[in-house]
Amino acid sequence: MSKIVKEKINEVKKIAIVSHIAPDADALCSSFALKNIIKNNFDFKYVDVFMDGEIGSLYDPILRDEVVNPVPYNSYDMVFVLDCPNLGRTGKYKDLISATPVIVNIDHHDTNEKFGDINYVSSAVSSTCEIVYLMAVKGNFELNNLIAKELYQGIITDTNCFKSNSITKRTHQVISELLNYKFDSDAIKAYYFQNNSIAKTKLISKTLLSMKFYNGNMFTTMKIPNELFSKLGASFEDTLGIVDNGINVTGAEVTAILIESEPEKVYVSLRSKGRVNVGDIAKQFNGGGSVSLAAFQRSGNLKDIEKELVDVVTPELGEYDEDEISLF
Repeated sequence: MSKIVKEKINEVKKIAIVSHIAPDADALCSSFALKNIIKNNFDFKYVDVFMDGEIGSLYDPILRDEVVNPVPYNSYDMVFVLDCPNLGRTGKYKDLISATPVIVNIDHHDTNEKFGDINYVSSAVSSTCEIVYLMAVKGNFELNNLIAKELYQGIITDTNCFKSNSITKRTHQVISELLNYKFDSDAIKAYYFQNNSIAKTKLISKTLLSMKFYNGNMFTTMKIPNELFSKLGASFEDTLGIVDNGINVTGAEVTAILIESEPEKVYVSLRSKGRVNVGDIAKQFNGGGSVSLAAFQRSGNLKDIEKELVDVVTPELGEYDEDEISLF
């Protein structure tokens, strides 16, 4: 953490931490870890964490130790914005952020718009949690078991249990250092990656049936219509990790999963093996991300959005193949 940020924290009393709409584990854990680092290393600081949108039950274990504040103060002296490529991704807290005197932007997406007064942005790291850890080490801040556990969860989930292209030698070093603290890393891995409910297993099966291939098999798509959730008793959190089935196909360069979380409201998650920058693709749809991982939200019909996406992605891969092949 730079000298100027430490000085700013020392000068202020009320600090807000905000992350993106419908937060994932990296957003939640980086926010809570940063809050605990500040509380653990500075005296008499009020630190509130805000998230817009529902937090799924998948993250209940994280929330056992933490609180997302429902109502903010009228104003704050300083705000940290984490894991957001732009202020629009913070939802209803955009105006609060814009009115705060000091904005610190911390993110690992290469589509980040550098909107902060101070920006810690690097796509050369695996996750926002990894950046928070590196900042803490640079600032010689004291960590504890809870902070280490939160940072570990954010890194392991955002890298899909260390399968992401964003993993580096430094990421492994960070994980090694976090494991010096006391928490059950095996239980965390089992919870996120070896804990599929019957509903999620059925959802995976149905989603794989929807897989389509474009440009041979260089681009794959999957769709989850809204009615499938109630039919199978599944939740949005059950979609975590399904997208990787598409990018794991031999020859696939890009994959997309289109999830209709509510009628006519579609969440799109993208993955790439690196040849195509899916962060740039998501940006065209007012989303964001990095070279290998990105997302955006769009209102409309599932098939129409899939067609739009195909028209954008396939030119990046070469000549468009009009013939699409369905898995079944």
